[in-house]
Amino acid sequence: MIDAAADRFACSDEVLTPMLKWCSYCQQFQGETSPYEDCSVTYGLCRRCESDHPDIFASEVVRHSEFLRSVYHSLYEAGRRNDLPSAQQLVKESIAANFRPVDILLGILTPLLYKIGEQWRSGTVTVADEHEFTAFSGRVIEMIEASMQPGRTRRRAGVPRYFLMNAPGNTHTLAVRILALWLESRGICTPTVVNHLDPRELPQHILKAAPKALLISMALPQQLNSVAAISARVGELPAGVRPKVIVGGYAIKSGLVRFVPGADVVTDINSLGTS
Repeated sequence: MIDAAADRFACSDEVLTPMLKWCSYCQQFQGETSPYEDCSVTYGLCRRCESDHPDIFASEVVRHSEFLRSVYHSLYEAGRRNDLPSAQQLVKESIAANFRPVDILLGILTPLLYKIGEQWRSGTVTVADEHEFTAFSGRVIEMIEASMQPGRTRRRAGVPRYFLMNAPGNTHTLAVRILALWLESRGICTPTVVNHLDPRELPQHILKAAPKALLISMALPQQLNSVAAISARVGELPAGVRPKVIVGGYAIKSGLVRFVPGADVVTDINSLGTS
């Protein structure tokens, strides 16, 4: 699952994903790939576009690739200026160019969050700069969510409910918000974010809502004990209402934590479609 750069360094503000695959022709996010702790973006062509456009140096292919990179750099500059109108125009132009709204979050905004976190760590931007970019990113997420509204249907028949939450101590919320939108956009589930919930109250909420899975984002290995305690608490529920516990986040992606008692661990966001 996705996580934050700040969590990676235990200080900065919001997180990041691993190496991300993006088709520079059809402008669609293709998923994550190993090494999962690498938060950079790899550009190429998906199988369909590679078949349709075998010459990667053809002018049309290059033009599409240049547009994708220009959106990335322009959104970064808009964020550094805290220029929301420019960001709104970029989102509009990207969607018109066939970008799926949620892919803008996963394939562009997420790596930008990583970039600003790295710059904070190296001292090239201030804590205030990093916080301002994080706040800007939150508004971009709201913008993207609004663009998805016409096609969204909450709690569709036959689509299971998932609960999403941060591990206790992980206060950064952008990652689970992006994950929730991605899951919903793929029709994998109806996600509900249950952050800021007392873990002792979680069983009551599970009994009431009957989610199929509980997804926990764990940024740091120090959060393992609290995550294991949640997993144990869920494991005490009756089998008929007990959701599967799935744990992801930087601590899992980086290999710092490889096992959580009573839970599945996932490094690749795409695996959630088969969980």
